Amino acid sequence: MATIAFGVFLLMHGVIHLGWITPKPADLNYPFVTSGSKLLPFIPEKVLGPLAAVLVVLIVVSFTLAALGMFGVPVLAQIWRLPATVGAVLSLIMCVVFWHPWFIMGPLLDVAILAAVVMGWPSRAS
Repeated sequence: MATIAFGVFLLMHGVIHLGWITPKPADLNYPFVTSGSKLLPFIPEKVLGPLAAVLVVLIVVSFTLAALGMFGVPVLAQIWRLPATVGAVLSLIMCVVFWHPWFIMGPLLDVAILAAVVMGWPSRAS
């Protein structure tokens, strides 16, 4: 049961990153914006937008592959830690580059995913 729950969590954590590439609401407080990076102010928005889109696709694909591994898909069940690690690291990069105070939980969840990978939890046998 823990593997299924963790798989659902990985899938949901990946999907939330789509907020960066979906149409934006009129709300000025909306956090998923790729313009005006405080970390990389020297990179023009016309470069940051496509870079963010590529990162988001990689994050969603990585977490989806890891989740499928948790769901028992052959091959992915043995290698789920690799895409989970890639997704978590790229997610951390996105959160840092396009930081918004609302993102505090995202990096914490990414660190928790990396800790789970290092500790070998959950195992596919559970």
